[in-house]
Amino acid sequence: MVRRYELMIILDPNQSDEVVQEQIDKIEALITGTEGGEILNIDNWGKKRLAYEIQGRPFGVYIVFDFNMDPTGSTELERHCRLDALNLRHLLLHIPVKVLKLKEKEKELKSSLEDRRRRMAEQSEDAPVVDMLQAAEEAAELSEESESQEEDAEAKADDADAKTDDADAQADDADAKTDEAEVTSDDSEVKADVVEEAAEVAEEAAEVAEETVEVVDEDTKTEGAES
Repeated sequence: MVRRYELMIILDPNQSDEVVQEQIDKIEALITGTEGGEILNIDNWGKKRLAYEIQGRPFGVYIVFDFNMDPTGSTELERHCRLDALNLRHLLLHIPVKVLKLKEKEKELKSSLEDRRRRMAEQSEDAPVVDMLQAAEEAAELSEESESQEEDAEAKADDADAKTDDADAQADDADAKTDEAEVTSDDSEVKADVVEEAAEVAEEAAEVAEETVEVVDEDTKTEGAES
């Protein structure tokens, strides 16, 4: 079963470019000589400073191989890298399928981004130069429209306040009328009481008058009998 691998080696920086290329060719031959061996990419990073010295060397030449190979060939590749005197360090990694899919998506995104930037650059080159005066006039019109909208909003707010004041005034008038109605009702009740008292007084006066008439009649009868 063929798998995807990535191999990084750090070579002695004191070697010539020809010797470095020979080392690359040896590893390439080992990979392609195994079952399913296929070189996908070889990236020569050149001389880089090491994080720490290896065998007294502060620099190293970094080479990265991206390839497919049957797992049975990885043992011989590891052995070669370990025994090679010019190889300061090496690291062989099996790349899982999930990581490969992520890398493919990353490549697609980068390609899409580059295409988009290229199209935008072409459009910007073909687009006519904008007249600055026209742009200033458009900005002034937008500013005037914004100010007009603000004034309209303020006017609507004033109208709303005025309507609120009118509603408050109407409420006050309604309260005043209610108070007047209560006073009128109280006056009516007082007048009714006065009328009732007057009627009672009139009845009492009528009774007194009747009693007086009766007394006068009795006195008259008495005088007639005596005479």
